[in-house]
Amino acid sequence: MKITIGIDPGSKGGYAIAWGSLRSINLHTLGEDFEFVEHIQNLKTHPDVTEIEAVIELVPPFAGKMIPSSKSFVLGKNCGFLEGALRMAEIPFTLVRPQEWQKGLGGLQGLTYNQRKKALTNHAKRFFPSVKGLTLQTADAILILRHFLLTK
Repeated sequence: MKITIGIDPGSKGGYAIAWGSLRSINLHTLGEDFEFVEHIQNLKTHPDVTEIEAVIELVPPFAGKMIPSSKSFVLGKNCGFLEGALRMAEIPFTLVRPQEWQKGLGGLQGLTYNQRKKALTNHAKRFFPSVKGLTLQTADAILILRHFLLTK
């Protein structure tokens, strides 16, 4: 079975794993770095897994109005770690810009950071009403995953 991992590298981000399709998804928050590494190592050796791919949100290269420089640093650090962990595990990945995966999701224009996060969580809950663990921390990851699987 092919699995796809959608990753939000934010300071309170998470990742979503699609087991073959968007009908079977598990959500996880990004905890300690070693937990993510351990989890992908377990996925690599899972007897039902034949192929793994990932998609990671491409973090902005500079801080803007919506992203203070302290958050920008954490985003870059997390993204670099996650890319490195996937490279070490020999899992191919694609980077996707926020503007790309959020395209077509209505009601986001002009919102503050917190309002935007809540709106994205509402979109995720609308698309995936039966997925357990869908929170502010995992909503972006499942939407990134959805975008990737529907557009590739």
